[in-house]
Amino acid sequence: MKGYPKHINIKRDLDNLLAMPEFKARALAELKRIQALAVAEATVTRVISGSDETNDLVTEQIPNPSPRWKQLGFKDKKELDNLVTADATEVKIDGK
Repeated sequence: MKGYPKHINIKRDLDNLLAMPEFKARALAELKRIQALAVAEATVTRVISGSDETNDLVTEQIPNPSPRWKQLGFKDKKELDNLVTADATEVKIDGK
């Protein structure tokens, strides 16, 4: 690998980046960004009934069903929080 990757697709990518001294600071910054997104999670509007043509839509706001931390493969926000606060040189994401 040459340089920092353009895309981080899974939590294993973050584990590998944290193990590299030259990328550790940037990977931790990325984790903190993901953590901030988890705190300010967006909501999604979904239609329950009605139609747009008759202008009688009934909608509801629900939490985002697929936040970034979940897309990366973290089981919950607590796992993400633990990784951010722990010393990344000693902690592996998968607990190994």
